[in-house]
Amino acid sequence: MTKYSSYHQRRAEPEPERSHPVWRGIGCLMIAIVPVISYGLAVLTASFAFAQNWPLPSQLLGRPVTPSFLWSLPGLVPILAAIESMNNLYLLLALTFVYIVILGAIISFGYALVYQIAGPPRLGPLDVERPNIKVKRYKR
Repeated sequence: MTKYSSYHQRRAEPEPERSHPVWRGIGCLMIAIVPVISYGLAVLTASFAFAQNWPLPSQLLGRPVTPSFLWSLPGLVPILAAIESMNNLYLLLALTFVYIVILGAIISFGYALVYQIAGPPRLGPLDVERPNIKVKRYKR
């Protein structure tokens, strides 16, 4: 044996716990799918609102207007033309944001519910239960 070798074998260190790859895939899909679903719901809501003659803010209706100095940039011209051709873009974006918040809240609540039911126990193997100490209310 050499001077720097060891008689003991190293123990294999346990790998840190990671989330299941399915959860990462679901999160990745949610980042892409929730805005698309929200935009679709916004289009449906806007068309329903126009059919029912709901009072909508006039600032959100019509075509968007871009500053004239942006039209001098040749790379932005096709993008600006596409943006200015969309009717009621501000209304659709506002409704999309509202639906993203609502869908995100629903998905977060559902995830919390599933995690509470199927997740790991609240206390680990080295944790101790909280002591049940009754404290009297402080009086002056």
